[in-house]
Amino acid sequence: MKKVSFLAVALIATLAVTAQVQNPDMAHKPLRTDMEVKPRFGIKAGVNLAKLNIDDDVASTTFNTTTKTSFHGGFFANIPLGGILRLQPEVVYSGQGSKLNGPLISNTGTSENYEVDMHYVNIPVMFQLQTMSGFYAELGPQVGFLVNSEEDRNSGANAPIKDWVKKTDFGVAGGIGYTTRVGLGVGARYVYGISNVWNSDDAPNNSLSNGEMNHRVFQIGLSYQFGAAK
Repeated sequence: MKKVSFLAVALIATLAVTAQVQNPDMAHKPLRTDMEVKPRFGIKAGVNLAKLNIDDDVASTTFNTTTKTSFHGGFFANIPLGGILRLQPEVVYSGQGSKLNGPLISNTGTSENYEVDMHYVNIPVMFQLQTMSGFYAELGPQVGFLVNSEEDRNSGANAPIKDWVKKTDFGVAGGIGYTTRVGLGVGARYVYGISNVWNSDDAPNNSLSNGEMNHRVFQIGLSYQFGAAK
């Protein structure tokens, strides 16, 4: 019985080698093709963990900020620049702001727990170093355009504060991620706001009238690149 099993294995091995000799291309053909290096368009969406860094003008007044959860989503183009370097400009909606405990921004005479909701259309331009296996690291500037902003109060109706927030926001973003050969990817990014978005010229005369407000946003999400596989 052992001799029969040995002969069967030997016969199968011989047939396999013969087939490869007859068709040598089959000997080195991968089970899955590599991602083709070319410009591609994609979509992305995910979760934001956003917080405002607030520096008020009066030492006796404290704005205690904590992280709020929101989301982002948009479109991008991924453009090879040579070697492992790629350029990825994006257009992304992003919900930002912060949870606060302390004086209301619109009226520092009242303190409570509330949220500041800020809605932006952001345009990051990311430079990526991407390996052939799909892992990448990225860094680049970002400009954001304010769509709307308001205080979401627990005690009553929401209060619009759009006129007290600057219409543009500048920041720097960096992150890491992985893109599969079929175009599905996952990534994490941190956005550090470098500009003061509080409009002190039009803001009410309160303890934040001459203060500063900067965005801090951690993002994690999924993406898909169309036409990634050959």
